Amino acid sequence: METDLDQGDRELGDLFDPFDEDFERGPQDDVEDDVEDDDPLRDRSGSVEESNEGSELVLSWKWRGDRDATEMLRFDRATEILRIFPMIHRNMNYENPFSRLTELQIEAPRWNSRLHSNVSDRYGLLHVVGLPKGFSAIYQYGLGVSRDYRGLLDELEKHTGCNTVRFIRSGDESVDGAIFRLSLDRFATYKAVVDRNRRRGATAVRRVIDAESHNAVAELFRREAVEPKYGRNAVINAITEEVASGYVTTASDRDNLVQHVILAAPKVAHEAPQQFGRLRDDIELVSLEVLIEQFEKGLSGRAARSEDHWQKFFATNTFALQQVFSAPILVVAGQVHVRGTDALGQGSRIADFLCVNAVTRSAVVVEIKTPASRLIAAKGYRGSGSAEVYPTHRDLSGAVSQLQAQIESVPRDLRMNPALGAVDQWHVRGAVITGRVSELNDEQRASFLRYREGLTAVTVLGYDEVGERLKYLHAMLKASPS
Repeated sequence: METDLDQGDRELGDLFDPFDEDFERGPQDDVEDDVEDDDPLRDRSGSVEESNEGSELVLSWKWRGDRDATEMLRFDRATEILRIFPMIHRNMNYENPFSRLTELQIEAPRWNSRLHSNVSDRYGLLHVVGLPKGFSAIYQYGLGVSRDYRGLLDELEKHTGCNTVRFIRSGDESVDGAIFRLSLDRFATYKAVVDRNRRRGATAVRRVIDAESHNAVAELFRREAVEPKYGRNAVINAITEEVASGYVTTASDRDNLVQHVILAAPKVAHEAPQQFGRLRDDIELVSLEVLIEQFEKGLSGRAARSEDHWQKFFATNTFALQQVFSAPILVVAGQVHVRGTDALGQGSRIADFLCVNAVTRSAVVVEIKTPASRLIAAKGYRGSGSAEVYPTHRDLSGAVSQLQAQIESVPRDLRMNPALGAVDQWHVRGAVITGRVSELNDEQRASFLRYREGLTAVTVLGYDEVGERLKYLHAMLKASPS
């Protein structure tokens, strides 16, 4: 048979719970538990006394052996409102944990005033049945909002002069005289966020302890010390940083730090050249690690098919473009018109990047496609088995043709743009970054390599080849000088 309380619980989902285990333990935890009593309103520590005042049911708690009882809760049968007088048990007395709030009210139309209390099977202590999750329900420890979630009520105290908070099921959240009306949904959402952050905090602490455990014996096993593990979650990372270092740097803090380093760099380079060299190497290594991480992340998902994403990536990380050539390359401009439009506004050719060899001053045009672009056709053209020959896919042949047309147009554009500086306009090379060579089978790869080697003044590189060059450079920089 389903009671009114059970039905109410289902209507509120998981908001109401017969017994909330989030309570505060007090100094009475060690009370003897050898009491056997069939009284449903008595446990090993004391008992609940019930009385009636008009339409209100009054519940008070009395410690075993005490003469006086402390009023804890009232339920108005007429308005169907639970009235809780917040208390915590401290130093053998009950105290109000708030500075101004004296009463917490809950709209509880289906609260069962006949089966209001019960002894927990787990703890053997009397608790109020049917309080929202996040409320302290154990009489012995005092009723109210559990310690972890009081911050919400502390904020209400800061911003209002109210002495009562009423948790409502629906309607406007507002000040009504001395009462602040707060939705149960808002409280439940806040509780969920607090619980999630507590779990994140536990994860961060565990990561720091795991690193410390490793480092404590690393020397014994000739292992290198490690840093705490950082993941993708910004909150967990911040907590991990706080636990490990005792402070958290914000984006503004880090920006200020970078500015200070830039200003102090010339002086540090003269005063402490060795430390400055190590700092420079460490920064370059970390920057390269971040670059590789971002590069690999873009090889899958939507970014793998977005030319715009990769054009922005290489524009932001021009260092990655330099890995295409075995020479120092300066990026002069991006999205350059290497052939102007005609009178009808047609015929423009736009290069993704115009670069210059820093030594020879020869021009280099770079065309950016996507990792998802095809290099070789799926179906062979002639032969079979290991002798099978594959034609280039239109994605590749089209990109190369486009680049060759841009290379042809560059000398004219350079003559018309003196702002680009002294550039050798007669020795123009080009490069296409497209597709992934590692996705080709042996025969397709052989056909691709023959096609690539036969090109004149054009370099074709797959995204995976660029990525491997970055990884190789990282490994070389990270390796010991020996």
